[in-house]
Amino acid sequence: MLSSSVVNKNLFNLRDIHVDVENIYEEIKTNKSQFIYRNFFWFLFIPSVFTFLTHMYMRGFSYSTFFLILIIFYYFYHTLQIKRAKKEYLETPRQLKVEPENIDFLKTRIKYVQEGVNLILFRAKKIREFYIIFFPLFSITLINLINGGADIRVLLSSIIVSILIGGLFWYYYFRIDIGELEDDICDLKRLRERMNESSL
Repeated sequence: MLSSSVVNKNLFNLRDIHVDVENIYEEIKTNKSQFIYRNFFWFLFIPSVFTFLTHMYMRGFSYSTFFLILIIFYYFYHTLQIKRAKKEYLETPRQLKVEPENIDFLKTRIKYVQEGVNLILFRAKKIREFYIIFFPLFSITLINLINGGADIRVLLSSIIVSILIGGLFWYYYFRIDIGELEDDICDLKRLRERMNESSL
């Protein structure tokens, strides 16, 4: 039979775990919400579509036509992927009654928060993919509109610069958020292990 001191220690550990889980949840909700990444998508999607359409209007049938078709297809692909990931998250059980000293509550809560972090991580990776692919295409088309497309050297330099920015800058820009989200998942796994130890 467990002594009262052991029981109290286990309860204290469970409360600590609950606090840590809620801190991760609040930090994610405040600093890395899905709303942020949704806005990131529209910040590039809308100017890109406008630029591709303007280029088509001014230059006729050209590579911008292909870019426009590509980004529209990507929009539907992106939306479908996010809906599938969100469906899995919404199917995760969520207990509304807070019982920080209850093992079953903590298991469900950790799973719920972890699935939420996984969803946001998935969004972040998809947004990085979107920027790496389409920011160069947007930049190339915009530069071509501005300079009139008369100088082949300007076109080639714009392609090189756009690919470097799209391939390197955006990769490293989103890497910080992605790394922090992956750390949060590791922290939640460690909290689950601590919880299992406290229940022994």
